[in-house]
Amino acid sequence: MEVTLCNPNIGAEISGVDLANCDEQTFAEIYQAFLTYKVIFFRDQFLSPESQLKLAARFGELEEPHPFFPHVSTHPQVSEIETTPGNPPGKSYWHTDMTWQSAPPKCSVLCAQHLPDKGGDTIWVSMEAVYASLPETLKQKLAGKTATHAVHGFAGSRFDDVNGDGESRVEGISKGMVAVKHPVVAKHPETGHPTLYINEQFTRWLDDPIMEKEGITLDRLFDYAHNASFQVRFRWETGSVAIWDNRCTQHFAVTDYGDKPRKLHRVVVKGTQPEPFESSR
Repeated sequence: MEVTLCNPNIGAEISGVDLANCDEQTFAEIYQAFLTYKVIFFRDQFLSPESQLKLAARFGELEEPHPFFPHVSTHPQVSEIETTPGNPPGKSYWHTDMTWQSAPPKCSVLCAQHLPDKGGDTIWVSMEAVYASLPETLKQKLAGKTATHAVHGFAGSRFDDVNGDGESRVEGISKGMVAVKHPVVAKHPETGHPTLYINEQFTRWLDDPIMEKEGITLDRLFDYAHNASFQVRFRWETGSVAIWDNRCTQHFAVTDYGDKPRKLHRVVVKGTQPEPFESSR
């Protein structure tokens, strides 16, 4: 097994392994790389839905089928992220998966099925590196604060449909999803590292109104995550696999390929409720 670092802050490409058949020692090394590099990439894996589910289950208990995404007909926990002619992707947002849940996912396993000739990259950012870059005075002001997260961005998208009465399926499902509060600075449950736990798609507002009066806004915090030195961009190939730590990253799908056919399979692993990071200082 060979691990090639993508950059000092996030990402590593791993070769010399067969994800569908790796032994316990190899998987332990993969898992450590997952914790260390936050997103890990593999080439030429060509996982079946069964193999993808088995691989994801080694990381933890699997999430239920996604409430909005279509899925493989025989495997409802394998979501299909697909673009087809006449059905292009909509607006893309930087996001951390499903933070509208009280216990957002731990990680995701994404496998490329087929791709356009060019375009369609995905970018990840280390929110641990983003937090570390913040001025100390700002870190102090964020300590102990919370933000509200809620479903946003699926209504009217390619994952939505409208019934005979003109009602959005996504909006109908979303009505039962109550907004949740998460710490703005969360502690990674395994490494203990602090992360700036906000994302552009699902974080709706900071809960302390005084913060905005002090010039601390979500947009200002999001800007720190736009620093390319904290990011890694992955060029997909058929058979490529990406596994990322949802507890300390955001990601962004680059929708520069129009409606050219593109399909990826995603399986998500359950996480725990985020806990606030408490500095020892």
